[in-house]
Amino acid sequence: MCRIVNRLLWVMALLLLATTLQAQKKEKLTLRKGDSKTVAGELYGNLARKGSSEAQYLLGMCYGNGEMGLECDTLEAMRWITLSAENQFADAAWTLAEAYEKGRWVEQDSLLALEWTRKSAEYGVIEAQYAWARHLMLDEPADTVGAVEWYQKAAEQDYGLAQLEFAKCYAEGKGVEQNDEAAVQWLTKAAEDSIPEAQYLLGLAYADGKGVESSLEKAVRCYEDAAEAGHCKAQYSLATCYFYGKGVAKSCEEAKKWARMAAEQGYADAQNFLGVCYTLSQCGKPNMQEAERWFALAAEQNHIKGMYNEALCLMGVHGVKPNKKRAVELFTMSAELGNVDAQNKLASFYLLNEGVERDYELAVKYASMSAEQGDPDGLYMLASCHLGGYGVKKGVLKAIELFQEAARKGHAGAKEALKELGQKVN
Repeated sequence: MCRIVNRLLWVMALLLLATTLQAQKKEKLTLRKGDSKTVAGELYGNLARKGSSEAQYLLGMCYGNGEMGLECDTLEAMRWITLSAENQFADAAWTLAEAYEKGRWVEQDSLLALEWTRKSAEYGVIEAQYAWARHLMLDEPADTVGAVEWYQKAAEQDYGLAQLEFAKCYAEGKGVEQNDEAAVQWLTKAAEDSIPEAQYLLGLAYADGKGVESSLEKAVRCYEDAAEAGHCKAQYSLATCYFYGKGVAKSCEEAKKWARMAAEQGYADAQNFLGVCYTLSQCGKPNMQEAERWFALAAEQNHIKGMYNEALCLMGVHGVKPNKKRAVELFTMSAELGNVDAQNKLASFYLLNEGVERDYELAVKYASMSAEQGDPDGLYMLASCHLGGYGVKKGVLKAIELFQEAARKGHAGAKEALKELGQKVN
């Protein structure tokens, strides 16, 4: 008889444990009224002391949360959860990893957090497999092969974030042979799981025809999915699609709408793009004050084109207070980052004494930077410096060589200079 009663109690306890475990996974317990809470706590305690790893885990959670008739006791919580984890109960191991990571119920300890994350991954916790893969990928030195193995384990169990990272590994050839088609395959799975970053990257793949047949229409649909979820890069890409009519009908209003969403999130590309929209009559009446506001925000982030456009505004446009000193600073910063337009502006300023004190050596410096990028204006100005001996040793042959290169690129001034020098365009 005693055996029968014990067996009935065991079955009742297991049924109760199954019900509460399901509720706990949703981060809340479904409790019965009255004394059932206390009974449940006692049952957990009895089963836990008899070695049930599941009961040990649930008892620890009850102590940690002060539930099932038990007072909150973090020491008891960690004792029982640790015992359960040491018995390889997966949920307990993952709970320990998070506890040590966040300092919940115990002093924060990153090393123990990593150790229990690894064990949780080995016990089959999908979230832990993803977290352990990220650790391996970001560690110094990185274990890219190991990371890929764990990403794959979680990805094959339909964990969207792991599918995204697994796709990136294929796209970049990290820990696995580079394979654009495989990258698209896993991006598609992650996108179907509504992961915005995956939707955006899948849109890029369709736009570029990388790993999949090119389709601007499909790219736009992917951008839309990600953009509606608040992904700023997707919002910006969608804005450019509307602006240029790529994969969707042209609409400057739609372009400005999506660009503004991205710009308001602080995305510098979108801030600069929105500023440009406000300068164009095709997007309605130009508003240079609004344009300058967005250029300034982009410039604050050292956006190469944003700094250049903000500098143009500060040189003196309608509705914007001039500040030539600041403009030259921004032109210089943009030029040093490789903006050929800024390099040409500075070369011209220093050659012609416009807004700055004439300095032929600086003129040669910025003209040379532009010329090295093959820009015809930079080539023309550098040729002019060589021809006149401005900031550089005078050299007619070098000047002709540079004029020829600029002329071949269609520069009218270079063609005229060659004509005056009695030369033909080669």
